[in-house]
Amino acid sequence: MLRYKTPDGKALEADSLRGLAEALWREMKFPEPSLEEWMQGSARRAKNWNGAIVRTSSPEDHVRDLIEAGILTPLD
Repeated sequence: MLRYKTPDGKALEADSLRGLAEALWREMKFPEPSLEEWMQGSARRAKNWNGAIVRTSSPEDHVRDLIEAGILTPLD
C-alpha cells in the first residue's frame, strides 16, 4: 500500500502509482473532466508552485515526478 501526503496535508492511500494519480484527481475540489486533463493541469500547477517539470506521459510517470519534486511526501 502506497501512502503519501499532499501539500495541503491530506493523506492518500493506493495500491499503485496509477491508483494514487486517480486518488489525487478525485480529491480536487473542481476536478478536470479526465485523468489526462488533470495531469496536464497538475503539471502546470507544479511548474508554477516550485518550478518542477512533471511529465504527463502516464499516470505512473506523473506521480513519480510529483514525489521527486517533493510535492507528494511519503507517510511512514
